[in-house]
Amino acid sequence: MPRKTREQEPTPTAGFSAPPADGGLSIDRLAQAFAAMMGQSDAPQPLADAGVVQVDASPDLDDAADDQCPVSPLSILEALLFVGLPGGKPLSSTVVAGLMRGVRPQEVDELAAELERRYRADHCPYEVASRDDGWVLRLRPQFAGFGTLVERKARQVRLDAESLDVLALVAWHQPVPRDRLVELGCDARPATLRALVRRGLLALEQATESEGSPAYVTTPKFLEIFRLASLADLPPPNEPPG
Repeated sequence: MPRKTREQEPTPTAGFSAPPADGGLSIDRLAQAFAAMMGQSDAPQPLADAGVVQVDASPDLDDAADDQCPVSPLSILEALLFVGLPGGKPLSSTVVAGLMRGVRPQEVDELAAELERRYRADHCPYEVASRDDGWVLRLRPQFAGFGTLVERKARQVRLDAESLDVLALVAWHQPVPRDRLVELGCDARPATLRALVRRGLLALEQATESEGSPAYVTTPKFLEIFRLASLADLPPPNEPPG
């Protein structure tokens, strides 16, 4: 039998069908594994001459549960208290009970008391407190000063003269379309208007076709920054500042 020369020896299979050089899964085996994960019944059959890596597509719920907070009426109440209501309004037991199936308002009160016991036992700087007809999550009295300091810092807003002009005109003439600002003598740059909207001091109300173009209005944050209970507390526009 003639001896094969080096040129006659079969060359190794190249391309996608070649076995991986690093010993990993081939394309065929990856396809089988992917089909198993997708739950396909017509997945390619394993190769007869090689072992196929078995892939378990089901998640390990036991391991996942270790890193998750268990969902329970107690944890749901804690999450609701953490988010809170606008303006710091108390969250009533009736409202909370309406959000959880099979939980009565009296049980919500018991859960709130249980949360407070846990916080106190863990020496947490916050507490669950009863206020009016509901519950709030707040800092304990000895830590309340830190919250006030942060709130005061957050209220400090640096505004240039152009921004103050825009706010004044909008406050006394709102809603004010962009072209109306020019008529009132304030030709503010678009960047200034966008900055005031982005910082939450102004909002742009979309007008209907019959009402014309969108108009600028002040926001609750505007009232908070300038310490106004409502727009009715604005002094007359021709009154000098006190």
